[in-house]
Amino acid sequence: MSSKDKFWAVRHYNSVMTAINISKDVMKTMDSLDNEKLFGGNSEGGKFDAFRHIYWMYSLSNEIGEKNARRIGEIYENYNYYVFTQKPLSGYDSVGMAMDLFNNDLGISLSKTIEDKSLVFKEIENIIIQGKAKVIKKNKNSESLDINGDIIPKEEWKFSWVNRRVLVNSDE
Repeated sequence: MSSKDKFWAVRHYNSVMTAINISKDVMKTMDSLDNEKLFGGNSEGGKFDAFRHIYWMYSLSNEIGEKNARRIGEIYENYNYYVFTQKPLSGYDSVGMAMDLFNNDLGISLSKTIEDKSLVFKEIENIIIQGKAKVIKKNKNSESLDINGDIIPKEEWKFSWVNRRVLVNSDE
């Protein structure tokens, strides 16, 4: 973590501790949904990944507020960048970060409109089906595609933070 992120985390210790517990609960829920093969299962950069980020931010916003939830999402993405700089084959890149931040905003917005948690899964599913979320453009074999629909070799994009992968609406 950067000094700035560490300082924020120390100043917001209670929110961070609450966020850790919520995040654990979200991951347990996502594991259950993965077993049900929601949107085909757990695919990096796909609909399931979008669902996870929307649900995570929805959950955090409801408990620690929009501003703190957004900041934790940013810290998470900053950490992913740090991991990439240490281990380029981590699978993190700028396109994945952009996708996560976009979908995080959807979750935060959703927390303002859906109070009944029993309705949230269906609403997130609808958001994804309607194409309002963002995913990384891929083919049926989960290979990343460029803007023209050409396959980007994994060796190419995994070594470069900025690469030819692109985001598309979640209904594509």
